[in-house]
Formats: sequence, structure tokens, C-alpha cells
Amino acid sequence: MSDVAPSAGAGIDSPGQSISRHAPYIFWIMFFINLLNYMDRYVFTGAANVIGHELHLNLYQIGFIASAFLVVYTLAMLPLGAWADRSKRKNVIAICVAVWSIVTALTALANSFLTLFLTRMILGIGEAGYYPAGTALLSDCYNRSRRAQIMSRWIIGSVVGLMIGFIVGGEVAGIGFGYWRYAFLFTGIPGLILAFLVWRTHEPRRNQADEEAFEANPEEEIGAAADTETFHTIVVPRNFFMQLVTLLRIRTMVVLILMQIFAFYALGAGVSFLPIYLQQKDTLDLSSGTASLLSGGVIVVAGIVGLFIGGYLADALSRRFPGARVLVSGIGFLLSAPAYALTVLIHQPIGFIICFFITVVTLYIYNGPSTAATQDVAPAALRASAVAISLLIAHLLGDAFAPSIIGVLATAFDPTHGQHFANNVAGGDLSLAFLVTCVPVLIIAGLIGIFGARWMKGDVAAAQRADKLVKG
Repeated sequence: MSDVAPSAGAGIDSPGQSISRHAPYIFWIMFFINLLNYMDRYVFTGAANVIGHELHLNLYQIGFIASAFLVVYTLAMLPLGAWADRSKRKNVIAICVAVWSIVTALTALANSFLTLFLTRMILGIGEAGYYPAGTALLSDCYNRSRRAQIMSRWIIGSVVGLMIGFIVGGEVAGIGFGYWRYAFLFTGIPGLILAFLVWRTHEPRRNQADEEAFEANPEEEIGAAADTETFHTIVVPRNFFMQLVTLLRIRTMVVLILMQIFAFYALGAGVSFLPIYLQQKDTLDLSSGTASLLSGGVIVVAGIVGLFIGGYLADALSRRFPGARVLVSGIGFLLSAPAYALTVLIHQPIGFIICFFITVVTLYIYNGPSTAATQDVAPAALRASAVAISLLIAHLLGDAFAPSIIGVLATAFDPTHGQHFANNVAGGDLSLAFLVTCVPVLIIAGLIGIFGARWMKGDVAAAQRADKLVKG
């Protein structure tokens, strides 16, 4: 079988031990790294309005800085994901966490558009290696029956981190001239401690959790395979580029990528400009600290609600309908479209908060189910690469340029070509930019998920057979 890739078992610390002993500890380390990941990413967003005025930036320059991170993050993800499939994932995570933490702290020295642009670019390299490796690591700690709920709980760390980043960035920046620099120092240093902890943790065997679940209850997987005998079988090649082709031939993977392209645009556009939007005099006219506190607080509460709903529904419905994880994601996006439209049209505090809360709940439903679905339909030897290729395409065509597009559109809708933002009255311009782009793409994402869910059953069975072939 010379064309079949090895099982990539390099770096197994204790192959005879059950992964259930180590899984909770690994989960919590990964949870706090995920929290730090989003805190470091969004501390700039929380402080962006103050930084923009202090360094004399305009809306489209702020958008370009946000896009600089996303573009590099996206492009670096593929090689770093492939590295994680060929080595110890914990080491990839440790190195990447250390890199992004150092770069975050160095952002405190930035004094111009160019230096901010460069530090955010390098931050993207550090964060790009963590997510594919981390997703694959957790997938080998928890089996398919629990994976959507585990991924949803893990992603809660990102929601909490986003809130802390918003609040720390906004509150510290609001203290006075130049204080935003301390926010980057405060959020950058803790990552070095977590990098050391993950480097010292246990590395599970590839596909260990699913294999242990099968050994405990072999009838369940045998029944699933028998039901899908007529479906295709995946052969995992050794060549890296052929591995990517193999992944892109998985129909559910293509559905997930297409769905996320459109959804990521709306998510990236909204989050990048949310605190700025709330500080405009023609929207809610909030201070830097209050805007960050409101946006971060609503996102963390509503995001956790959405994550729990999505994870629970996807795992519960998967017992009846194998494509439930994709279906639940699509329904969430479709429901979020009208709520998103109302959120950007209502400039009255109570109405805005209610609509914003509903929007966040429905948007976050997809996270756990879609992450779990990506892992379910990919062979175990390619799980990090599956995350990397799907996120590379989805981010590159979705949110990588979304902040830049929103910044350019908002400036184009401003008849004074930039004076609205200079005077904090660019809320109407931003509202229109959100409305004409974000609402339609959410509808498209929802429809793709709903109609594309039917292929997941066969793709999961094919991945299971590929794992048995590689093991054999």
C-alpha cells in the first residue's frame, strides 16, 4: 500500500494509556489558549477608535490593519496545519503561542500605520498554527458522539477572550493618551506560560478516542458501516498536494467551506468595526470603555448561549439524522440574517441590545457543529490539514478582506469622504455598508448548509474506512 500515508503516530507519549485520563487536562489548557488567542486578536479592535484618532488613521486604514492579520493568518494556516499532521501537535501549538504572545507585547511599540500593519501581520503567523493543531489534538481526545459539544465548549474560550480583548483594549485606551500600549503588554505576556504548559502535556495517538470508543462498543460502528456499504472509500496519499485534493473531494468538506466563506464575511466585518460603530454620535454615542464593555458583554453571554444550543442540538439530532451538524449550522445562519439587519438599522439602545443579542446567539450556533463535522469527515491522519485547508479558503474568500471592504464602502457612502469618521458621525455609513453586504451573505450561507447536509452520512463512513485502511 505504498500510496497510503502512515498513521502519523509520531510523538505518542504513552501509547498504552487511555486518553480519557488526560483529556480533561488537555481540554482546559486548550480552552485557556483559545481564550488568549482571541484576547490578543481583539485587544486592537477594542482600542481601534482611540488608536485611529491618536495615530491619525482613517476607516479604511483600520480595515487594512484588520485584514493584514486575517490574510497572513489564512495563508500561514495551510503549511502549519500540514506540519501538525506530521509531528507532535503540542509542539506546534507551543511554538505558535509563544510567537504570537511576543508579537502582541511588541505591538505596544507601534507608532504608525506601517508598524501596526507589520505587527498584526506577524501575529497572524503565530495564531495560524494553533487552531488546526489544536482542533486535531482535541478530536483525538474525544470521540465522534461527543465532538460537537466538546468543540462548542472549547470555543467558549474564544468568546470570553474576545470579550476580554474588547474590554481591556477599550477601557485601557480610554484612560488617556498612549495608554492603549499597556493593553498589548498586559495581554501578550501570559501566553508564554501557556506555551510551556502545552509543551509539557500529553500527545494522544492519532484517532485514539474513536478507536477506544469502537473497542468499547463495536456494534455501533459496524452497524454504521453496514448501512453505507455503497458509499465511496477515501485513500490517503503520501503526497501533500494530493492529500489536499483528497480533502476537497469530500462533499461535506466543500459544503462547510462554501457555507463558511459567506458566514465569515459577515462575522469578520461586524466584529472588526463593532466598538467603532457603537462610539459614533449617530448610533449609540458610547465612550471607548462603554462600547467595548457592551459589545464584549453581549457577545460573551449570547455567544455562550448559541454555542451550547448548537453543540447540544447537533449531537442530539445526529442520532436521528447523520447530517445534523451541517443542517444546524445552516439554520443558525438563516435565522441570523433578519436579526443582523434589525441590529444595524436600530440606533436606540434597548432595541439594539435585544437584536444584537439574538444575532450573536444565532451566529454562534454553527461553531461547534461545523468544527466537529470537519473532523468527522476527514481521515484522522489529515485532521489538522482539513481544518487548515477549509479555513484557508473560507477566510481568504470570506473575512480576510471584509474589514477592508467595509472600510472602503463606509468611506464611499460618506459624502465628505472621511470627515464623518473624523467627527465620530460615521454610524450611518457603517450601517449601510453592513446592510448591503452582510445580510445577503448570511442568507446564502444558511441555504448552503440546509441543502448540503445530506452528504455527511456517506462521508463519515468513508473517513472511518480510511482510518481502518491506514491502521491496517
